[in-house]
Amino acid sequence: MEPKMVRLSAIKLAGYVINTTGRDGENFKAIPQFWADYVSDGRMEKLHGEGFIKSHTEYGACFPEDPATGEFEYIIGVEVKDGAAVPPAYQVREMPPALFAVFSTPPADGAGFSAAIQGVWRDVFAEWLPGAACQPDPKGVSFELYDERCMSETAKVCDIYIPVLNL
Repeated sequence: MEPKMVRLSAIKLAGYVINTTGRDGENFKAIPQFWADYVSDGRMEKLHGEGFIKSHTEYGACFPEDPATGEFEYIIGVEVKDGAAVPPAYQVREMPPALFAVFSTPPADGAGFSAAIQGVWRDVFAEWLPGAACQPDPKGVSFELYDERCMSETAKVCDIYIPVLNL
């Protein structure tokens, strides 16, 4: 696993948030269900119809874990245009500027896409990080980036961004 390194400025997101935990793999159940609900219950269409969005690229962002509870926030959101007002129906979160190690999922069809994403997350933490020359930033925001490459029915791909402290 060889990531590309990318430095990004702060990104303001608006969307929907859940709290979950990595304990007992809960996040590997809760997050795919959150996405399924978001796609099927009309929230996706509502969000993408708003005038405040910068683009239709979606983010699935994991904000830092609360050390006391082990919970973290996960937002499904889109980037907000500079200076745009966001209606109170949405939750707003800001990802701080950071250096990221970026990994791409292998191409997958719709049925295997979630498993491909989860497989990359597992591989990053089990295989890449233990031998990496850099350390993850515990205060940074990890995220999945869902752009036009996710629209394919047979070869969906997304990128996973891991904030790191150094090269």
